Amino acid sequence: MFQPSEIEYYIKLFKRKWYSATGRSYPHLLSIHIPKTAGRTFREILKSQYGVDGVLSLDHHYLTKHNEQLADHPTDQYPVIHGHLPYQQISKVALPSSRYITWLRHPVDRVISNYYYYKHSVFPAKLKRNPSAQLISIEDFIKRPKRRNIINQYLEGINLEALFFVGFQEQFNEDVVRLGRKLHWRISELPLQLRVNENERTKQSAPSLSEELIMKIRKCNEKDLALYEKAKQLSEQGFWS
Repeated sequence: MFQPSEIEYYIKLFKRKWYSATGRSYPHLLSIHIPKTAGRTFREILKSQYGVDGVLSLDHHYLTKHNEQLADHPTDQYPVIHGHLPYQQISKVALPSSRYITWLRHPVDRVISNYYYYKHSVFPAKLKRNPSAQLISIEDFIKRPKRRNIINQYLEGINLEALFFVGFQEQFNEDVVRLGRKLHWRISELPLQLRVNENERTKQSAPSLSEELIMKIRKCNEKDLALYEKAKQLSEQGFWS
């Protein structure tokens, strides 16, 4: 009798041989998850198409915390790698045949969502470790260099035109279907409902931000705004259709 671990091993082995026989190589897809751009929902969609054991999900925070490199993980055993992994990091395990995918969101909305995630998820955990910790305001949050132009930080080193697909959170369902057609996915089985997490519900119920603060966010993320607008133009021209 085979043990469950042995069965899992042989399933993975069969999938690797199948991909090789069909001319596909691992990793086939490299999904760059820019924070607060529907990445968790997209990860579940990837799993629905490639299987739970077909998607390697990692992020640079985990790798840094454990003093690891992406290459320390068996990236050649997964058709898809997905996570908070900037291009310059994820590209180190890419093959010439690998395809890059990412999702964008209007930079102002992305920053606001990122702050509320920090406020309601990251800070409470920090407070448990350090009771004297102080919650920073959104005004101070947006001024921090590591919080500025996050989209550019993640895509540094690759041109938009070199990406296999760029989707937009604002038209998530439509874009998932377009991507599915490009990759010959089982469209009828796609779980298309965009995940609305606690962070998003909190943001939606928060008081409207002042126009002055919106302008400050725009000023701190000018590079992201320019990149986002260029991506929208390319999309509207059918570049990723």
